[in-house]
Amino acid sequence: MNFILLLFLLWTPAWARRTLSATSLVTCMDNSQVSPSYFKVTFDADNRALRYNLDLNSEISGKVMAHVQVFAYGFVIIERDIDMCDIGWKQFCPMYPGAMQIESVEYIGKKEVDMIPGIAYTVPDIDAVVKVLVRNAETGQILSCLQSSFTNGKTVSQTGIKWATAVIAGLGLLIAAVMSTFGNSNAASHIATNAVSLFMYFQSVVVVSMQHVQRVPPIASAWAENLAWSMGLIRTDFMQKIFRWYVQSTGGSPTLYFKNVDKQILVQRAQEMASQRYQRSTDILPRDLDFALNSNRNLRVLRGIKRIGFNSHIEPTSIVVTGFTFFVLCGFLLTVILFFLRSGAVLLIRYNAMNPNRFSHLRKNFSTILKGALLRYLYIGFPQLVILSLWEFTVHDSPAVIVIAVLFLITALGIIGFSFYQTWRYGKLSIQRHNNPAALLYGDSKILHKYGFCYTMFNAQKYWFGGVIIGYTLIKGIFIGLCQGSGKTSTLVLFILDLAYTIYLFVMKPYMDKSTNILNYCVAVVTTVNSFLFLFFSELFGQPAQVSSIMGWIFFILNAAFSLILLVMILVLIGFALLSRNPDSRFAPAKDDRTSFLRKSSVKRSSRNLRGDDKANNELSALGAAAQDHSEDWENEMYRLNEASNTSTSSNDHSHDDEKFASVNELSSPAVEVEEQEEEPTSKKTAVGKFKDKITRKLSKKEDRNMRLSDTIKEDETAAPHSDSLTHINQHARGVSSVSETGFSEYSTQRPTEGKDIL
Repeated sequence: MNFILLLFLLWTPAWARRTLSATSLVTCMDNSQVSPSYFKVTFDADNRALRYNLDLNSEISGKVMAHVQVFAYGFVIIERDIDMCDIGWKQFCPMYPGAMQIESVEYIGKKEVDMIPGIAYTVPDIDAVVKVLVRNAETGQILSCLQSSFTNGKTVSQTGIKWATAVIAGLGLLIAAVMSTFGNSNAASHIATNAVSLFMYFQSVVVVSMQHVQRVPPIASAWAENLAWSMGLIRTDFMQKIFRWYVQSTGGSPTLYFKNVDKQILVQRAQEMASQRYQRSTDILPRDLDFALNSNRNLRVLRGIKRIGFNSHIEPTSIVVTGFTFFVLCGFLLTVILFFLRSGAVLLIRYNAMNPNRFSHLRKNFSTILKGALLRYLYIGFPQLVILSLWEFTVHDSPAVIVIAVLFLITALGIIGFSFYQTWRYGKLSIQRHNNPAALLYGDSKILHKYGFCYTMFNAQKYWFGGVIIGYTLIKGIFIGLCQGSGKTSTLVLFILDLAYTIYLFVMKPYMDKSTNILNYCVAVVTTVNSFLFLFFSELFGQPAQVSSIMGWIFFILNAAFSLILLVMILVLIGFALLSRNPDSRFAPAKDDRTSFLRKSSVKRSSRNLRGDDKANNELSALGAAAQDHSEDWENEMYRLNEASNTSTSSNDHSHDDEKFASVNELSSPAVEVEEQEEEPTSKKTAVGKFKDKITRKLSKKEDRNMRLSDTIKEDETAAPHSDSLTHINQHARGVSSVSETGFSEYSTQRPTEGKDIL
């Protein structure tokens, strides 16, 4: 901790002024005889000037003594008794009943100034509180208790951090979406998965900070404010005016906390509707802080979601409509970008400024791709819509806003629920037909583009895990939105839920590869630690105030460091994607057989840049390559090809029985030829090898490099015997193969298929 404070001290410019200020003064006991209406105090340590502007109502008559305690992170650093008459404050010596309006400047002695630690002027979001107990000078009876938090003007909530996190996270999703239109399936999947994980982590930090806990240290609250944009809480002045008008015109009563100065606003912790009660006696003065402060006629205490909104300079009655509006606007912007890409590609092709084959995938499947992009966007915004909609049912901003909340909640639950149901249904259907969920989920381009956001980040066999995440998010949203009145309940439930999800994630290992699993393990662990820290902020354990203050620093350091790591990682992945000629080669393939079922338009089949076991990670890659350019019924054709290859291998006389093998002879005969030729000496080139070289030379002379292999073979079918049945799969010169009961090919040699083996 001292090291961190030293860093902040070194980073502070030498010319920065040392100032402390406070803008809220609250009562910390029942029936306090001094109640503040307005309070603003500024202390300049360089010239020792204390400027204060007070508006108080007093019921005290006579001379008083003040017992002053200054707390820093829960520890008492200054404690002394002050006689108002001795220090020359004539306004308080003696005090009289009635209103007191004081605006003045007092100069503090050097001895008192030196008592304030230097770090009080440099540490951002300092957790410092001054507490004043007013006593009768003659009897010692406690007449009033006043408490105020002060700041040095430095904070970790910075506009630059907000923009940096938002731009990098959004750029990751945009690059992934653009790359998918070029067919870079592997790279797009990895970048999109990591970007979505980053978004969900940012949302989890804001969601946990929305809990109605007893006390959120200033450093933790300020860091959560940096990420409030991920929940749609973005302030724009003209929109706030529109929202206030809309709430009022639809039967609501908009708050005017940023316009009205009659009440003080305290963004304090959760709501425990009971203040600490001090007995008016001469007992020993309490040394503990009381953070269970409540709203009164002169003070408004904001907690939970309202605190997050106020820190983002959004009126409490405008929080819901602000979140909904920015969700719709960002979705509209996404749609416009996709339409712009498609229209631009069409115009460039029409004016012969671009190869007609570029963006062909986007142009042919634009409707499905657009639906899939909007569904993915709805999936990302699902926590935001659920929490704000449910919370609106408890605050009732206006009847119209409640109706909008109902529509958004039903839409989000209905569309997301239907999408994951369709994914589960197609996965089950694929298992029934092909004994593999990836056959339909990745083989059918319409399913992949529309519902791919539900399962592409997971292993093909764990395609259903997205439903677990949605259920987990929904339960968290219910407790955040509906349990704003009980912070202890929500924090305990969320911690148990986060812990259970983290354990389940470690057991299932659902993501596509090891690195993606590790990333999401870290996100889940950090989220669980955050939930655990908020158990202390809710004072569920009744710990001293300094424990919560230290936990606040742990929250900040942990999340700031982890956010930095994630942002750098996303930037590195984006750099690989933009600077590499073949981005797919920069990312390890998923540890399943999805690439075996992907169409040619969805994946680049070149594997010459892959290394080691990455080349042989897919059992059906050879058969899938032959099926990528086939018709709608290509899945069954692929399995028929596999069966035909096995039947042909077991035949010794290589006779062609046209009646028995009419449907598969075209695919099977060259496979037999390749396997027989491998038994000849390696020094003698096979007939198939010569034919392959000849075909390669002919293809290189073709002006149209995008001509299908089958068309080329058809034109040169007389060049070599049995060449009319040559397909992609038959060009693999490999050892004797056999087919397992599941339909997967098993080769006797461990040498993986090279990109050059597939023509």
